[in-house]
Parts: sequence; structure tokens; C-alpha cells
Amino acid sequence: SQAKVGKPILPTDANGNYKNHDDDTYNIISPEDGELTMELQTALDEGKDLLLCPGIFFLTKPLVVKHPNQVILGLGLATLVAPQDGSPCIRVNAKTPGVRIAGLMLEASVQTELPSPSPDANSDGVTSLIEFGEPDVTNDTGDATNPGLLSDIFTRVGGSNLDRSVSTDVMVRVHSGNVVGDNLWLWRADHVRLDKANGEQPNDPNFPYYHQVRIGECTTKNAIEVRGDNVKMYGLFCEHTTEHQMVWKGEGGSVTFFQCELPYDVNIDFGHNGFTGYYVDGKVDVHTARGVGVYTNFQVFDVHANAGIILPSKDSIVLQNPFTRFLNNLGGIRNVVLQGKALAGDAVTEKSRIARSWVGEKRAIVKLV
Repeated sequence: SQAKVGKPILPTDANGNYKNHDDDTYNIISPEDGELTMELQTALDEGKDLLLCPGIFFLTKPLVVKHPNQVILGLGLATLVAPQDGSPCIRVNAKTPGVRIAGLMLEASVQTELPSPSPDANSDGVTSLIEFGEPDVTNDTGDATNPGLLSDIFTRVGGSNLDRSVSTDVMVRVHSGNVVGDNLWLWRADHVRLDKANGEQPNDPNFPYYHQVRIGECTTKNAIEVRGDNVKMYGLFCEHTTEHQMVWKGEGGSVTFFQCELPYDVNIDFGHNGFTGYYVDGKVDVHTARGVGVYTNFQVFDVHANAGIILPSKDSIVLQNPFTRFLNNLGGIRNVVLQGKALAGDAVTEKSRIARSWVGEKRAIVKLV
């Protein structure tokens, strides 16, 4: 067979009936988890595709894709929980064209302090949930005639795990060129389950069924970082990370439909440090963004982000239909766009809840205001 069907380890009660994972043991990795991880990796090493059944897979090492055109496909939103040594759920080796990864939930884990870096960690020491390409390979142009694909990929840092120390630096990193993303929802938890067994009460009376995440819980800096050239995203959702939500450093990239909520729990330093929803590095010369919306719902502090979108002011930087939206609570966003050194678009606050810098397409250069 050219495909391996991966079945998660499902917990059972004393009578052999399936049950939910026990919260008390959720973060305890078993020898069986290691055996299943190696079983899946062996199939990948043999050049097989992976078909992952519904359920939760607690990985002890990243699943490394080494062969062109391999597929990892999840059914029923199969969930991969990241290894506890800081390595990602999945790593696609550099210069491996045509790889398709789809239909998965990637979940951050509790990180274990190690005396030395894990041999499976990313080469630059950044923790993540998926690596498409490798950070130390800078000439990975990919293949325009056989692009890589990330489709229906969901990530979460917090939510289901009662331990709120779960973390990762960046959820998704794309180093390879010519990769297509289709429907990526990248979520740092804004709310998580209450520990009802230990009598935990909600910390916000407006949300009686959940704990609202606060500073220091479920930490992650960025939802996605793109370094590869000619990467295209269709339906990119970035939520609640504590620094720039999206960071784009590759040339010739494009995003069509971007939806973003800034974090609820940060303090005024978020605005003072210039963090934003949609960030394109100043060295980028060619980039297209269509339908970019950035929202605010600062719950705890009176935070004012300077702009929802930051990008260079160059002739081949195209931005179509950008807007910002105030949803609720405190603070707001002072401008829709910071392009080069120029600001465009009105502020959004409780008194003025939506702002558009322009309607339609605009190429560079915004006049200074």
C-alpha cells in the first residue's frame, strides 16, 4: 500500500467503552504515544502518505516529510499535539516540492525544560507547530509547477488543555517558496475551559462558562511567519497572539481575505511597541493583500494600536479594501494603515466602530498626513 492509516490511541473505561481523555493525565506522555509516533514516521520514511483518523495524537517527535508529493491528510479534524521538547508537530524538509498537508488541528503542548536543546528542535531555536521548509536553508525556491499546500489547517494554543502554560513562539512558519495556503485558522486562546473539578470560578462575569485568558497564559508571539517567496494564502485567520499576528518577509507573496482579532488581554505596551495585525517587512518589494480586516476587543487595558496594517510604501505593494473594526470594551486602533511612514484611515473606538482607508485597490504610495 502507498498509504498508512494512522489510528489514535483512544482512552477506554474499565468496561472497554471509549471515554474522553482524562484531564489529570492529558499532559503525561506514555510509551504507547512514542511507539505510535515512530510508526507514523516509519511510514513517511518509506514514502507513504498518511491518512489520520479522528482523535488526538500525542507526538513525541515531529513528523518529518522527506519525499516530494507526500500527503498528510486528517479525517474529522485529527489533532496532533506538539512534542513537549519544543519541536513542531510537522516539519517538511527543505526542497521537498508538492507536499500536501490538510484537514488537521495542531495543538500546542506544555513545554518541558531540558538540560540541552532537543535534537528535533528547529535549528534557530524558535518553537512552532508546523515548519514548511527549514530556517537555515535560504535558497529553497520551491516549484511553481508543483507547489506545496496547506489546506484546512487549524492551530490552537490553549482552549481544551486545563494547563494554561501551553505555549509556542510561532504557530506556522513557511520557509519554502511556492507554497499555497487555503483556509488557515491560527488561534491563541482568548478563553479556555474552567477547571470545574477543582471549583474554579469564571474571572469575568460576562462569560460564566469559561476562563478569559490573561497575560502570561497560553503564550505565543505570532500566528504565522512567511519567509518563502511566491507564497499565496487564501483565507488566513490570525487570532490573539501577543506581538504581530502575521509577519511576512518573502517576496512576491499574496493574501486574499485576511481576518484578525488583536489579543484581548495585552497591556498598553502592545500599542507602544507598534504591534499590528498584518505586518509586511520593510525590505519586501512585491506583495499583494486583498480584503484585510483587523478587529479590536481589548478587555483589560486601554490599549491603542497605532495601525491595523503595516507595510512598505513601494510601487509593487498592493492593498485592496483594508479596514479596521472596534468590537467591544476598551481602546482601539488609531489608523487603518501605516504604509512606509504614512498613515491612512480614521481611528476606531467605542464611538466610531469601523474605518476604511480606501475602497478598491491602491498601489503604494499613501500621501503623508
